[in-house]
Amino acid sequence: MTASQQSDSNRSRPSPRPLLGRRPFLGLFGALALPGGGAWAAGQSKTTNGLESGSLGYFLFDPDSGRALEERAADTAFIPASVAKLPTVAAALALLGPDHRFATRLLGTGPLEGGVLRGDLILQGGGDPALATEGLLQLLGALGAAGLRRVEGRFLYDTALLPELAEIDSGQPWAAPYNTGVGALSLNYNRALLSWRRGGTPAGPDALTVADAGRQPLDSVTVRPLAAGGGFPLLPDGVDRWLMAPPSSGDAGAAWVPVARPGLAAATLFRRLAADAGIALPAPVVGSGAAGAPSGAAALAVLDSLPLAELARGLLRHSNNLSAEVIGLAASSRLAPSATTLDRSAGLLQRWLTRQPIGAVNWNGSWNGLRLANHSGLGTGSRATPRQMAALLRAGGPALWDLLPGEEDGKALPPGVHAKSGTLAYVKGLAGLLTAASGRRLGFVLFIADPARRAAMDAALDRRVTATPAEARAWAAGAGRLQGEILERWVSTY
Repeated sequence: MTASQQSDSNRSRPSPRPLLGRRPFLGLFGALALPGGGAWAAGQSKTTNGLESGSLGYFLFDPDSGRALEERAADTAFIPASVAKLPTVAAALALLGPDHRFATRLLGTGPLEGGVLRGDLILQGGGDPALATEGLLQLLGALGAAGLRRVEGRFLYDTALLPELAEIDSGQPWAAPYNTGVGALSLNYNRALLSWRRGGTPAGPDALTVADAGRQPLDSVTVRPLAAGGGFPLLPDGVDRWLMAPPSSGDAGAAWVPVARPGLAAATLFRRLAADAGIALPAPVVGSGAAGAPSGAAALAVLDSLPLAELARGLLRHSNNLSAEVIGLAASSRLAPSATTLDRSAGLLQRWLTRQPIGAVNWNGSWNGLRLANHSGLGTGSRATPRQMAALLRAGGPALWDLLPGEEDGKALPPGVHAKSGTLAYVKGLAGLLTAASGRRLGFVLFIADPARRAAMDAALDRRVTATPAEARAWAAGAGRLQGEILERWVSTY
């Protein structure tokens, strides 16, 4: 058996989206009445959008007062998928501030004399989730302007500000590009492009990092040929080491893969770019010690990220998992710098959010059963009821609501609907605000799931498998149609 895990994350760049494929298990939950008089039960495909079984829950409410207008299974726990990014952004905006910027620094531990740095050069990560090749080039430009041509000491990379983790969720395919490494020093969304050109010199696959500035070899990631006919086109061969089968047809093939050691990837690319700029650096070595500048170190160059509000807007639009995890880790570090896992960090933000007065205004529900397993919603460990997610959405307030994407951002949403979606195999969610036909603004949370099929997939996990089964795709299409029908009814009714 195989298993399928699908995410709506990381759509900011084209990706083959390797996904797990699993044979679905048909679980029946009895007939569920749906809007428009239909019933959700086996054998009634004409009235169920192709959903033979599953669960439907929603909560439609006034965003200012929290008063419910419609609800269904509002206190039933669902897997929120990427809808869980909403509480992450809400907490980060409150704890860090919308104008917060993440700084990537170059530090020197000695004097610069005659083009030689008499000490160590340190590339220090500040948690910028959008750091790209262009940023490294800007930092190098500052070094060149200062006249640096060689480093006498070591070239260190510092990731101590945040924990560096090899992946977000262990229940994903090994080759899933949305399940990246996480850390304070990231690069190009921590993904590598494995590219195979039969006519290349040498022939075979290469590992590249891709940004607007172009493609560059990524020296920290290796890829070797995999014998054809083995059943899997791509397999791990260690940390940031891959085996890739030749393309089945044509002269070229490519696949995105996650980068598990993002700090090393950024440092090795920086060294390569420095050599191109005439600056000789030794091989990078990871720094040690607490976050912050070493004693006596001076800043040689500083690169600030976009303001947090702009990063969060892109995070919600493209559902980027890396951005959510890094921003969530940075926010939780304001509460307890010792959080070294995503589960611990997400738990800190959850407890903080549920204790805020704004989240408790007109809140008559219970937080029992709420669990945020990480900051992105990737995986099946998180749980939230429609009523709980509505309260968290309200807790974010206008600072969060104004960042929600809509039709004008390329989302497949009705006009006037601005919301965050969440998608896994047999899991679909949407939460945000809509403007009804009357002009009234309403908040909503809508979850659709088939827990039995999802559980069967998790039980049959094979991390080598990247195919999406046809059954899961058909279920997602039916859930999308049902979601659209409910939204349209709300818009026209109110």
